[in-house]
Amino acid sequence: MPQKHVALSLFWRTFFLLGVLLLGGVFAWVQTFRALEFEPRAVQAAEQIASLVNLTRAALGEADTINRVTLVKTMSNQESVRVLPREPGDQWQPFESDRFSRAIATALRSRLGPDTLVARSVNGAGGLWVGFSIAKDGYWLQADPTRLQPVTPGTWALWVGIAILATLIGSAAVARLINQPLRDLSFAASRIGDGEYESRLDENTLTSEIRQVNMGFNRMARELAKVEEDRAVMLAGISHDLRTPLARLRLETEMSVEDEEAKRNMALDIDQLDAIIDKFMDYARPGDVKLMPVHLSGVVDR
Repeated sequence: MPQKHVALSLFWRTFFLLGVLLLGGVFAWVQTFRALEFEPRAVQAAEQIASLVNLTRAALGEADTINRVTLVKTMSNQESVRVLPREPGDQWQPFESDRFSRAIATALRSRLGPDTLVARSVNGAGGLWVGFSIAKDGYWLQADPTRLQPVTPGTWALWVGIAILATLIGSAAVARLINQPLRDLSFAASRIGDGEYESRLDENTLTSEIRQVNMGFNRMARELAKVEEDRAVMLAGISHDLRTPLARLRLETEMSVEDEEAKRNMALDIDQLDAIIDKFMDYARPGDVKLMPVHLSGVVDR
């Protein structure tokens, strides 16, 4: 029993191949972007926090006790920065919990010194805490953690979803553009098969290969139309050439043959030949015949 093969149109084949190629490019771009964006983002965040710590250290170092309290309140209200005294009994947890946080902590220690404390929680209060010292006094600085958040998975998913949607739409458009000449060729070929030899394809298309195919198809259609026309003319000519002697034979038979039986048989043979000629004429007659009324008096007058 012959196996049934799954029929896959050229459009869907082209669409699938283009989709796979472009989706692979999208995912490669996303991974490359994430790899290239990760370290610069961590370094930039660490530089901002280090600058904030240095400014805070310099400002607090120059202020007296009363002004220091006012300065701490101002920083907390306007910059979302909390500065608290660091006590020996403070409970804190290291900030390093993933690759991004480790990169930030390493960059902070490289800019503020190896003894810098970087914590994600101090006495149960979460955030980014940096421990620094002014003279012999220790302080905790809590920065706004939202400034350090990397691109969230939801944002990545949205970007990738938009890229995939654009890829699929683009693949469908390109596949349709590629397959349009083939659809035109298939439609024109079906019309030729139905006997409509006036079907033609565009010979001014920009694609050279498609233009050559269209020119070859049009040349074939013209040759087929000429062959069909020559066939019709030849059959019509043969039929006309045969009718004249047959008419003469019928006349001679009616006038010269006296035997009624022989005359009847000859008339039947001539009628049979006439029927064959009628079939030739029907075969030679074009399929699309448009009948129009004609005023015979005007034709006769001309």
